Amino acid sequence: MNFVKRALLSVKARKGKSLILFTVFLVVSNLVLAGFAIQNVSQMANDHARQTLGVDVSLRIDEEKLMENVAKQREENPNGKIKHPELLVEEADQLAKSPYVIDYNYLKSNMLVADDFAPINSEKDDEGVIGTVGGSNSGNMKMPNTFIQGVRSSDLMQDFTDGTNEIIDGRPITSEDANKKLALIEKRLAEQNELQVGDKVKIKSPEETSNVELEIIGIYKNSGITDFEENLPAMMHPSNKIYTTYDSTNEMDEENDKKGVSINEAIYYLNDPENIEDFKAGAKKSKIDFDLFKLDAHDALYQKMVGPIENIAATSKMIVYLVSIAGSIILGLIIMLTIKERRKELGILLAIGEKKRKLIGQLLVEVLCIAVLAFGISIITGKTVSQKMGDSLLQQEVIAAEDQQQESNTLGFSFGSINKQDKDVEPIDNIDVSISSQDVLNLGGLGLLIAILSTLLPALSILRLNPKEILLKDE
Repeated sequence: MNFVKRALLSVKARKGKSLILFTVFLVVSNLVLAGFAIQNVSQMANDHARQTLGVDVSLRIDEEKLMENVAKQREENPNGKIKHPELLVEEADQLAKSPYVIDYNYLKSNMLVADDFAPINSEKDDEGVIGTVGGSNSGNMKMPNTFIQGVRSSDLMQDFTDGTNEIIDGRPITSEDANKKLALIEKRLAEQNELQVGDKVKIKSPEETSNVELEIIGIYKNSGITDFEENLPAMMHPSNKIYTTYDSTNEMDEENDKKGVSINEAIYYLNDPENIEDFKAGAKKSKIDFDLFKLDAHDALYQKMVGPIENIAATSKMIVYLVSIAGSIILGLIIMLTIKERRKELGILLAIGEKKRKLIGQLLVEVLCIAVLAFGISIITGKTVSQKMGDSLLQQEVIAAEDQQQESNTLGFSFGSINKQDKDVEPIDNIDVSISSQDVLNLGGLGLLIAILSTLLPALSILRLNPKEILLKDE
């Protein structure tokens, strides 16, 4: 009789054992299919988050190394002038040419003095001077009352991207405004001084040794000002923050004129968070002194958004491994017990001249018939199982992430410092799991491997014996 026909008759005759094998295969295939599907949807969600958020990397002075540098200068020359390292635009431009950079911004901030306009709450400040400059001959200094924020592009500033600041008249500062003396002023400051787009304002250094005139090209409204901010002194009041081009106030510093335009910080917006390390590696080849400057990747938003989804992807991968191994072991044990019960049958078939390879083929066909049926049904039930499993795992990760964020916020309140970026996005807390053709192919390949291994190993342990030994063991 053909071994395939014997296999089909054997499956039909042993309904109980066949049902047990079918159940195990169905459970294994559903869990493995769910693992594959969750991994795929996790990757898709991860890709979407990367495309949506991107990441920015900042280049600025390393405060710890700066202190070490200052201490070294004082030790070498106690009476000499301390030289502070500066980040020049010419150096920062080298990193902006990286293929991973899609946009960038330059920042330079300063506290200066209003010359021909009155800042908000300026009447509350003390008149006159705040002292002399280190005993030098620079004379008395005026109390700063205006915060100047130099930028390459105001639209890239977080206060504008998150809606705290909104342009209500005029236009923003763009990269095309380099070397122009322009300004964005806050609505309250404009109203108090009857200023409008096209007017000019003057600011000067606290030493009153230099000044600059800025043309107002836009008026913005700060919607984040509360009663607390309203009572702050002029130098701290948000309405007294003027945005200008990063090079507008360069002439306030005589030394900068000799070296070139300097900035406090450069921010590079990358096309993909995965390129952070490659970008940093390329930056190390530039002329920037990384003994004094450092690169910081601001990927907290990305990590917060994809953290839970990455965790369940790792969990689902582990599930595939564990279920595959455990399923193989369980199936192997079941098949081994079945084969031991059939030693007499196998011995007789060998004794009458049946080839061992055909007996192994018969056992494989029996197992594969049951496996194919189980895998076919799992394709139908797999989506429901995968969705419920994915939702359960994801909710657990989201809850864990929220608890961790709450602890972080509590710590932040304790020290009066919270990373504002942490509140800008919510973690991915739902996924739509679907079964792809690739998932089915992966399941089929892994299922076939499990079926073959769980059949061959027990079968070989019996069929390696000759017919007489098999029949004697059955006595």
